[in-house]
Amino acid sequence: MKKKVLAALLSVAMVATLLSGCGGKAEDPAAPAETEAPAETEAPAESDEPTDTPAADAGSMSFEIVSKGLQHEYWQAVKQGVESKAAELGVTVNFVGPDSESNIDQQVQQLENALNANPTAIGLAALDTESVKGQLQTCLDKGIPVIGFDSGVPGAPEGSVLANCSTDNYAAGAVAAEEVYKAVKDRIDGTVRIGVVAQDATSESVVNRGLGFIDKFAELAVADGHTATVVGNEKYISDSKCEKTDGANVIIDVRVPAQVTSDASLADVNSLLGEDGILALYGSNEHSANAIVSAAENHSEIGTGADQVVAAGFDSGAAQIEAVKNGVLLGAITQAPVQMGEKLVESLYAAANGESVADIDTGCQWYTAENIEDPAIWDNLYGK
Repeated sequence: MKKKVLAALLSVAMVATLLSGCGGKAEDPAAPAETEAPAETEAPAESDEPTDTPAADAGSMSFEIVSKGLQHEYWQAVKQGVESKAAELGVTVNFVGPDSESNIDQQVQQLENALNANPTAIGLAALDTESVKGQLQTCLDKGIPVIGFDSGVPGAPEGSVLANCSTDNYAAGAVAAEEVYKAVKDRIDGTVRIGVVAQDATSESVVNRGLGFIDKFAELAVADGHTATVVGNEKYISDSKCEKTDGANVIIDVRVPAQVTSDASLADVNSLLGEDGILALYGSNEHSANAIVSAAENHSEIGTGADQVVAAGFDSGAAQIEAVKNGVLLGAITQAPVQMGEKLVESLYAAANGESVADIDTGCQWYTAENIEDPAIWDNLYGK
């Protein structure tokens, strides 16, 4: 009996040893897995290069950009900058604008279409802020960032427009006034008239260029002992800093056409040339400057001669460039439209990534026949 018990105990011991050995062998394959696990978790980090993330984000981004139109070379230059920077960043852009800068309803519909496209961000140069306030509120409610450009969107619902990329238009208009005043100040004798040809009285950029010119010219005239006043369009009269003075000897006459057409603006220029004491003309954008250039074809009194009506423009384009070179225009202000387009896309990209954005002044320069081919100026001109 004792031998049977001893044999049983030995059998149990042998089974236990065998089971223990099997358990050890089952754990052996797991050991290599434990050493490989850190490599598997580190692999994504090794391939996650900093440049990969923007590229992946950019590929899914789409920007809707609603300009004031495509009919002027200026907007084509802005579009060029937009498309160049978009290609560099790898984002999709859709650049549109109404057939005319007086077609506010068409621009509103284009902004509606932009919203319906559910873009990552929107760029807007509003023809009329009041007309797009509802759409801007929708953008704010949907969390779609909006960046203004050129004229921007002054008076937009709070928080709906994050920043603006544009020229300081008021300051640019003042630069033009300083140059024109230097050219005519010694000819102010008796009552004289300074004509301002403005495309409209609704666009922030055009209005500010006009007001900058008016206020600076009046300031310089008053500093030299003259009196000044503003007549013509009510918007410019009411918003100007120039104190309205009866019997002033410097009359700043602002003309705005009922519709933005070449014929209507040309008629405004011809009317100003018929006024007594007309001494100078200023066109506050490409459209208005071209109206002055067109009028010069039939009015030899426009030019830079001692007894001629001095004229200045804004922006560029083939006709304006030629007029500056030939002395028909004293000079003009150039913006940096290509850079404006580039900065707009950069701001949209930053806003879409949740980064903070701020207003950007894209600058301006005064160009004449003497400095027009300076690379710093020439590179900013379009229509060459």
